[in-house]
Amino acid sequence: MKNIDTSVICLMPWIHTHIWPNGDAFPCCMSDSSEIFGNVHAETLGGVMNNENYKTIRKQMINGEKPTACSRCYELEDHADSWTLRKNSLESFKQHLPLINQTNDDGSIDGFKMRYMDIRFSNLCNMRCRTCGPSLSSSWYDDQIKLHPGTVEKKFIDLKVNPDFMDELAPHLDTIEEVYFAGGEALITPQHYDVLDYWLSKGRKDIKLRYTTNFSNFRYKNRSVLDYWKKFDDVRVAASLDTHGKQAEYSRKETDWDDIVLNRQQMIMHCPDVYFEITPTVSIFSVHSLFDFHRTWVDQGLLDINNIRINILTHPRYFSITILPQEYKEKVRELYVEYVEWLNQNKAQAHVIQAISGIITYMDSADHTDLLPEFKKQILTIDRIRNENFAEIYPELKDLI
Repeated sequence: MKNIDTSVICLMPWIHTHIWPNGDAFPCCMSDSSEIFGNVHAETLGGVMNNENYKTIRKQMINGEKPTACSRCYELEDHADSWTLRKNSLESFKQHLPLINQTNDDGSIDGFKMRYMDIRFSNLCNMRCRTCGPSLSSSWYDDQIKLHPGTVEKKFIDLKVNPDFMDELAPHLDTIEEVYFAGGEALITPQHYDVLDYWLSKGRKDIKLRYTTNFSNFRYKNRSVLDYWKKFDDVRVAASLDTHGKQAEYSRKETDWDDIVLNRQQMIMHCPDVYFEITPTVSIFSVHSLFDFHRTWVDQGLLDINNIRINILTHPRYFSITILPQEYKEKVRELYVEYVEWLNQNKAQAHVIQAISGIITYMDSADHTDLLPEFKKQILTIDRIRNENFAEIYPELKDLI
């Protein structure tokens, strides 16, 4: 019987592989994207799951070692006591913990069955978020060419360039328990709807559907995602909304804030039973305004006060809240004291207040003010390309640039 250190182990390498539009495979969506574990264009899906990288990460976890590829989860747990996919895997898939004891001595596993699916079928996306790039957003292509000529070859990246991949994936669709759809932008990606149609044809309404979406568009050709959500038993939609108004339109370029509000109203009308939350990415672009955005949507009846899941940006580090000078950090602390007071007055659940407090803990965990010159360079360069003005949108931070 193998010892299982629950402070280290993660079930993802036993039940899942995360695949990017270019075919690169990773242990999960939170793992270090610089550590590629394989590629489904060079190996079969089954081959990836038992290659040397996957065997090594399993052995490391079984031996109580924290793999470097998984540093983001460990960092967030250590410094912000934050929700992580690692923690979630142990809770949501605990019935599969016996798989760890079935691992072969070399780290390989027999008869891999995918239980959790997170495959980014395409980089198709209609937004150019400041913290993203061309690998996961086709809309970033033109900006990237201007910023770094020759660094990207194609605007659109799609797994369908490998005609065998979907055939390899097909048997695993029958063993999926939970699927996570994210970007690119899943709601405008054809494979998203094809997979849902397959499960519905098999009567599999029990698949847990999980989304992170930019929440800008509910239609793909003649299909409405609202019609699909009504047909599944367990749907949870997380909107990547960090702030509102002009700041939302700046940080997530191509956002139309009025459309976002309208989409939320439509969802309430047509899918009132589908769980909805915001999953704000806390970065330099949102840390001062998250409180006001959250409170506004709660007051307007668009959001339950407890339906917020904090995602703290760790990379690129120059957009992290750890770059703030001390006087700016003090201002953030003042805002969040007021924020927590409002949460308490409105009887927010303890885990929400804990997550909000984790923002401050993480902000104070490091001093990365040495990255301020790179922050300024990145902001001004992209402002020039997009004809935008950071100082006008973020007057509270204008002195940093």
